[in-house]
Amino acid sequence: MLKAVYYINQFYAGIGGEAMADVGLSCEEGAKGPAMAAEAQWGEEMKVVRTIICGDNYVNTDTKYEAMLGELRQRILEVQPDVFVAGPAFNAGRYGVACAKVCDYVRRELGIPAVTAMWWENPAIGMYGKDNYIFPTTETAAGMRKSMPPMAKFALKLARKEEIGPARTEGYFRTGHRYNEYHEKTGAERVVEMLLDKLNGRPYTTEVPLRGFEQVAAAPKVTELNEAVVALITTGGLVPVGNPDKLKQAFADNYGKYDISNLDSLDKGVYESIHGGYDTTDASNDPHRLVPLDQMRELEREGVIKSVFPYFYTLCGVGTNVENSKEMGQRIAADLKKSGVTAALLTST
Repeated sequence: MLKAVYYINQFYAGIGGEAMADVGLSCEEGAKGPAMAAEAQWGEEMKVVRTIICGDNYVNTDTKYEAMLGELRQRILEVQPDVFVAGPAFNAGRYGVACAKVCDYVRRELGIPAVTAMWWENPAIGMYGKDNYIFPTTETAAGMRKSMPPMAKFALKLARKEEIGPARTEGYFRTGHRYNEYHEKTGAERVVEMLLDKLNGRPYTTEVPLRGFEQVAAAPKVTELNEAVVALITTGGLVPVGNPDKLKQAFADNYGKYDISNLDSLDKGVYESIHGGYDTTDASNDPHRLVPLDQMRELEREGVIKSVFPYFYTLCGVGTNVENSKEMGQRIAADLKKSGVTAALLTST
């Protein structure tokens, strides 16, 4: 029987959520969490012999990650798996990076084929997608039943050491690698056929897809800083304590706008960060890490800028899809323009 090793984070292992994201490496024999769903897809042909567990913060801290590699290597090699599987991570950024990072190590250093899966906007795809098999998923774990089968099927194919086809036939995200192969038709014949299909409205697939990038013009520079009205914006999730407007901790679909016209500082205990994608302790202890009102007031008093806009805007950037981001950005920009704001300072996490 073929053997798989499966990687999951502290949440899917049932250890805990954000509060336990710093937990170190551990493992359990057999399948746990999503590994059980993958195993169900394989029937009697392959089993998960070991589930490896680690907190998202732990894996994404370079010093801790480097320190755990020896144990990770031992835990994997001692069971001699045919394939390594991680996730799915959906649109969880740190989990996605952890899954792809560990898969990359296993493939590159241990020579074991690996696969993971996540939402197309997960930052891990840009970081590790060039050399690793990453399958698309739904945006959230609500789509686990839909997202698991393609990854599991491909993992079995890797374990069997079958020939792997291109992304367009296998279903993984394009890696950008191209390989020469023999074809019964010449390139000239194939391109003419594609052209005729295109002209006649028939479906076709180009062999060399062109990448398209959205062009966003740079904002004009501020020429007269001493005449500038500056707005403060953050995607770090700073809100009044208690989150009175019930902003989402992730997958934002709205933003907050809060009055700071009579304030010179943002105090601990009055404001807090509710962001669901990082440890918010430092931000809540000093809200100026996200909205630097204290320093901006100094610049205002010194005449370096004309004034600070009397409201700050806030939302939680983690997991927010592109379309929602554009829509909220357009609303904020329209409000700023209408209010006579000439510059904005945006902090992230």
